[in-house]
Amino acid sequence: MGRRHLGALARDPRVEIAGVADTDEAAARVAADEFGGRLCRTVADLAELGVDAAYVTLPNAYHAAIALEAMDRGMHVFSEKPMATSLDAARRVAAGVRDSGCVYQMGFNRRFAPAYRYLKQEVAAGFVPLSANAKITDGDMLTPSWYINPALTGGFLYDCAVHMIDMVAWLVGPVRSVAALGRQSCYPDHDDIALLLRCEGERPVALTTCGHASWARPTERVELYGDHALLASEDMERARHTTREEPEREWQRFASPDELTALGYLDEDRAFIDACLGAAPSSVTADDAFHSIAVIEAAYGSLRGGGRPELVRDD
Repeated sequence: MGRRHLGALARDPRVEIAGVADTDEAAARVAADEFGGRLCRTVADLAELGVDAAYVTLPNAYHAAIALEAMDRGMHVFSEKPMATSLDAARRVAAGVRDSGCVYQMGFNRRFAPAYRYLKQEVAAGFVPLSANAKITDGDMLTPSWYINPALTGGFLYDCAVHMIDMVAWLVGPVRSVAALGRQSCYPDHDDIALLLRCEGERPVALTTCGHASWARPTERVELYGDHALLASEDMERARHTTREEPEREWQRFASPDELTALGYLDEDRAFIDACLGAAPSSVTADDAFHSIAVIEAAYGSLRGGGRPELVRDD
């Protein structure tokens, strides 16, 4: 993920790559050689360079502590998802954002991908999602190698489904309660999970996620059900809006010149730089990030409780 963001930032003339920090010196050296910047090992090393902003693209368990340290040193922060791997840590990050006054943006790249933007535009234009169905799957849980270690990921929901949980909140509305069922099928973590989400306005959403589905496409699908109408997307490349009168409307396909654009990374990173320069507010805020963690914590509570509904605590 760090290299993806470096690739996107290298295309923005407003950005200078000042340094690359990694405890793996070889990895940092390769990135620094390719994209420029000084080889660093710590956040303190980056701070000595006088950087304005930092990207946090480490394994999940380290996101909160590094984001907090960067903000303590006066840096704006772009953090890859998730914000944290516990609700308490997420609260500390949210408080750090408020106290520091730094820009904080969460790496929910789907918000910038063409198909999902189309869904959002249709909702903004008047489509009212009354209920929804969504899925997101992984072909395996072996790439990267730490992906099957809950001590580093926080759990499968923190690494994969967190994207679709954010999509539901963004497109349908805030999640108020969760009921979850799951099992450990192929890996030592829960890798098959079904969630029933109750969103604002008593709108139900069914969300399923699987960590061993093969890479057959679509790996993501969203269906928003309106008043005798359907908004649907598959992966990040196509979407359609059908109605009772026109049930067979063609899919709209969103061609992109490269993967960074197709997956939303280019526009995501440009939005973060806009916010750092004061040209726009943060487009994916600490509150957005915190809500996704609150939903996941409620989901794991429901799993431990045999599927009983759990309220989402956004406080």
